[in-house]
Order: sequence, then C-alpha cells, then structure tokens
Amino acid sequence: MKTYFLMLNEERNVSLTAYIQPTQGEFAGMTKRPAMIVLPGGGYQYCSSREADPVAFPYLQAGYQVFILRYSVNCNQEGCHDADWDNPLKDYDKAFETILEHAEEWFVDTERIAIIGFSAGGHLAACAATAAKHKPRAAILGYPVISSRERWNVTAPDPCDFVDEKTCPCFIFASRNDGAVPIQDSVNFITALTKANVPYEVHIYSYANHGFSTCDPQINNRDWCCNRTPNWVRDSVEWLRETVGDFTDGVLGDKKRW
Repeated sequence: MKTYFLMLNEERNVSLTAYIQPTQGEFAGMTKRPAMIVLPGGGYQYCSSREADPVAFPYLQAGYQVFILRYSVNCNQEGCHDADWDNPLKDYDKAFETILEHAEEWFVDTERIAIIGFSAGGHLAACAATAAKHKPRAAILGYPVISSRERWNVTAPDPCDFVDEKTCPCFIFASRNDGAVPIQDSVNFITALTKANVPYEVHIYSYANHGFSTCDPQINNRDWCCNRTPNWVRDSVEWLRETVGDFTDGVLGDKKRW
C-alpha cells in the first residue's frame, strides 16, 4: 500500500490523504478498486483524528482505496471563518476532482466513489449526497448534524432541503441518547429520504456517546456504547457490497439492488 498527502488549499489548510492499494499481480484480474472518502467530524472547528485513520482501515480491508479529507474548519484564531459555507462543500468537490485526475494512477473505479462522514462531517456528507457538483455513488452518515446545524456552522444549509430522487443511497447510524446531536436530526433526514423514495438503511442504537467512531476500545470507552454499536462497521461494508457491487474472482461485479 502507498500513502500520498496532497495539500488542496494551503490558505485554509485543506488536505487529502490517500491510501492506495495495489491491483493485478497477486490480486488476479482486478484493475480498479472502489473508493471511500472519509470526512471526520469536529463541529467544523477541527477534524477529529478518531474519525480519520481508524475509520479508513475497515474500508481498506474491504478492498477500497481510501481518502481522508481534512476540510475547511474555523481555526482558533480570532476572526477565522474558513468553515463559512460553502467552503467545506467546495473542498469535497476539489477532493473528488483530485481523485478523478489521479484515477488511473491510483487504480480507482470512478463510477464507485462513496463517502462516509461523522457529526459535522456527516452534515458535509449529506450535503455532498444531495447538493454537490460531484455526487457520490453511496453515502454513510454517522450521527450526522442535519437540522441542528446552527449549533455548529450557522452559515451551512439544511441538507434535507436538497434531497430529491437524484440523492444517492444512504446508510445512517446514530444513538438514541446522543447528547450533542439530537437523534431528531437523523430522523429528519430519514423522513426526507423516504419522501423522495431514496434507498437507505438505518441503525439507531439504544445508547452511545457522541463521537463513538468505530467504538473500538483503543478509540473510545466501550462502557459508553451498547454492545451492538460497533456492528455498524460490518453492516456498512455489507451494505456497500449490495449498493455499489462486490468483488468476484478479483473483479468488482454489479450486484446492486437499487
């Protein structure tokens, strides 16, 4: 595996970290891999490390090329408004375009680029799925900020307003007792998807603290999560196989159900 680091916007400290796995050779007839763009949370104030590399690993194991986008956030300096909308969405589109530009070099199947976002990154992922120039093939939203965005980024829109029949399939997971982002945020987005007849899968766990990421013990205190909470990782990988296709004899085949 090769790792690349690209600065997409020096002024706003926007970067893209790429984890690129090989193809062909020992990987039989595989010439391309699907891709996953990871959008960490952090309230548009920072990009959480707990929701970056630890999230990348399961999708690398599933055979994806994985990209971590550290998008525009409001730095601690007085008067910093880097996260004003729509800078973060422009960062996402720039990252997507960068992946397209390097698709041959990075062995990326450009028809199978998905995203995963957490909290504020979940808000950005929801906006990417509904309003971006380059919409992903599938979106995974972890305890996403949706309607309560005024607590995090007052300039950002409500992605529910942009949901339509062109919105990609979504996988949503959250906890009922999240003390930072109300579960109603997820419910509102699910309602919008339902009205637009957009395919989705939802997992709302009985309890887990906000920002639980993969809920692995080296990341978070497992006492704060119900025993089933970590299952979202495995379930999301299986859902992606149904949605974007699966690996068969070294070749990604179309087995999507949408």
